[in-house]
Amino acid sequence: MVSPKQFSSLPPPGANAKLLFFGDPHGDFEPVIAAVERFRPEAIVLLGDIQARRPLHVELGAILDLTEVWFIHGNHDTDSSLDYDNLWGSELAERNLHGRIVEIAGYKVAGLGGIFRSKIWDPRQPVVHAPFISAGMLRRSMRHEERWRGGIALRHRSSIFPADYLQLFQSQPADILVTHEAPVAHPHGWQAIDELAKTLGVQLVVHGHHHQSVDYLAEGLMTAAAPFRAFGVDMGSHLAWPPGHQDGTESEGPPQELLDLAAQVFGSAAEAWLNKPHKLLDGQTPAAFAAGDGPDKVRSMLVAIQYGGVV
Repeated sequence: MVSPKQFSSLPPPGANAKLLFFGDPHGDFEPVIAAVERFRPEAIVLLGDIQARRPLHVELGAILDLTEVWFIHGNHDTDSSLDYDNLWGSELAERNLHGRIVEIAGYKVAGLGGIFRSKIWDPRQPVVHAPFISAGMLRRSMRHEERWRGGIALRHRSSIFPADYLQLFQSQPADILVTHEAPVAHPHGWQAIDELAKTLGVQLVVHGHHHQSVDYLAEGLMTAAAPFRAFGVDMGSHLAWPPGHQDGTESEGPPQELLDLAAQVFGSAAEAWLNKPHKLLDGQTPAAFAAGDGPDKVRSMLVAIQYGGVV
């Protein structure tokens, strides 16, 4: 459970976004460049299927002085040698988050690129039943003519190997998990993503791959009691984090004592509750209502929930 002290360290709702997460570009970087030039985030993360037509640092040259660029790869980033080389041969190749945790814009961000392929590992089965634990194991099983540039086949350079997953699973805690695959709330999502998110203790999971922008909490596909909040981001779209206005102004946010009370009542789900529209507040979020009309009504709601009332 998140303590009041931990929760109070989160950016206030409505503050300018520090991070922008972009759905699968598939070679179209105009929406990325336009959003960065407008909102000036500290950093951006591309959620896979990048498919740059030129080296990625060339495609994004217009914004490299404006923001940090990070990415995970998707399944289509190994469709051709050009897709592969324009990503991993780019000057931004070291910004790949796959299999590691990096502090970005004040958040510890964990990355898991690629997709699950049953030839490598079906995560519905125990890891010990995986045909290939690592890329090295796959390479040793391949005939010389099956290899690509002396290593594993190009296609499987976007497959998730158990070794990659376990490397993250055994890592230090993180704040955000970015993946190409979706969590289990999506019809084609995976329990393994949820388990990784819970183990890392993240507040947020953001994924691409399915070309759908979805707030799983707002759509009723996850509850406010879930240990993390999850979003899918469509091609050409972006998600701003922390959520709030992007017009260059900052809202004051709820008073600290209300943030502390929410943390006591909801624990790790406090932020999700504060940022979900509520019918008793005329459709406003509790955070926005408290900042604008005063905290008393929101405080009363939290107290009622804390002592068993129905709100």
